[in-house]
Amino acid sequence: MESSVQPTSTTAKLKRIAAIGIPAVIESIISVVIGSIDTKMISGLGKGAVSAVSFTSQPKLIILSIFYAMGTAVSVFVAQALGRKDSDEANAYFQTIFRLTVILSLILGIACGLLAGPIMSVCNRQPDTVGMSVSFFRIIMFFLVFNTVSIVLNAALRGIGKTRLTLISSIAMGAVDIFVNYLLIEGHWGFPKLGVVGDALGTVSGMVAACVISIVLLSRHSGFLTLKGVFTRKSDPQVMNNVREKAGNTVIENLFTRIGFLLSSIIVSGLSSDVTAVYSVTMILLNYSFSFADGMQAAVVSLTGQCMGAKQYREVKDYVRLARIVGVVLSVALSAIYILGARGFFSEFFQDEEAIAQGISYTYVAAALTLLQIIRIINVAAMRGMGDVKSPRNMATLCVLIISPAVAFTLTSVIPWGVWGIWAASLTSQLCWFVMSCIKAHQCMQRVLAP
Repeated sequence: MESSVQPTSTTAKLKRIAAIGIPAVIESIISVVIGSIDTKMISGLGKGAVSAVSFTSQPKLIILSIFYAMGTAVSVFVAQALGRKDSDEANAYFQTIFRLTVILSLILGIACGLLAGPIMSVCNRQPDTVGMSVSFFRIIMFFLVFNTVSIVLNAALRGIGKTRLTLISSIAMGAVDIFVNYLLIEGHWGFPKLGVVGDALGTVSGMVAACVISIVLLSRHSGFLTLKGVFTRKSDPQVMNNVREKAGNTVIENLFTRIGFLLSSIIVSGLSSDVTAVYSVTMILLNYSFSFADGMQAAVVSLTGQCMGAKQYREVKDYVRLARIVGVVLSVALSAIYILGARGFFSEFFQDEEAIAQGISYTYVAAALTLLQIIRIINVAAMRGMGDVKSPRNMATLCVLIISPAVAFTLTSVIPWGVWGIWAASLTSQLCWFVMSCIKAHQCMQRVLAP
């Protein structure tokens, strides 16, 4: 039965979306800016260093995808509990997922650090850069727990709408990361010149800073969640079952997605380092697009989850509709900025005209992908907020694990299109994903609104 609470106006809904979404967008943008500055700093060491670091991204994100999935689950759980004003329920789910995160990240981090050589020999097929990839990946994995704890803490805060708090930890992470990079990549203020290893140590330093600050902020300012008794509280069997169901499906979705991206990355690594360097810099633009989508995702999951918990089902439809409108406006604006600023952007990374011209041509693809990506992420966030975790998993499996690698392999190995085969594969898979997300989100909404 739907709640009889008086619905809020469109203006009020937009303000709530902005209040949660804007800090989350800024937080995500900071992460991308940090990555861009990292790439800029590394580019001084040559295109080989840029390629080496870029090939660590997909295996790292495969591991992190597990914890992003747990973060998504905790956001949904605490948002729905907030809608019911039940802090005990929220903390039962939050603390259960937190414990699982700490244990699992310690195990996976140590294992991946020890196996960095074999892992990167699969992910990077460039003999001249694989050694740098191993060094970077090993350091990041050994300190994985700091990153994953921060992910889950911030996800819990986003679920209750406290995105301003998560923004603080991201700012601290960025400041520390860049400062340590400055000291260690090329050696300043008497510190040794460590190159790619210095970049890894900078990343780890930022992760540690963000983790500590996230713990402090949640403990002092959340007002709804607590870490008190997190390692002594007994797990509720029903809570564990729900976590396995929702988090498990999202973990599978994220893993399949990242494995698909990894397969595409392996195909890309078969190209020359000059080509892959320009390709990896172009991907920074799509990371900016994802930043805006991620901010919208945080708002949609939190608000739809709260409305579902409060049984305000008509409000769910309004929030999703408004989020899509905002998403279209953002994607069009971003695409225009990318195209108009392409030359200046690539000139920051490369000096030779050929690389800059390649980057400008790739920008048109990035602009097209931006619209598909932002609206698709909003649709998927709405489905999760409404409790549907299976449809996102199935869509990701089909589009990213099957369609994208298959098309990429065909258009690079069978039909020699080179890097354009990779871009064609991205467009094909994202278009399919976009269409399916629109259909599935509509069906999910109809079920929620059904009497």
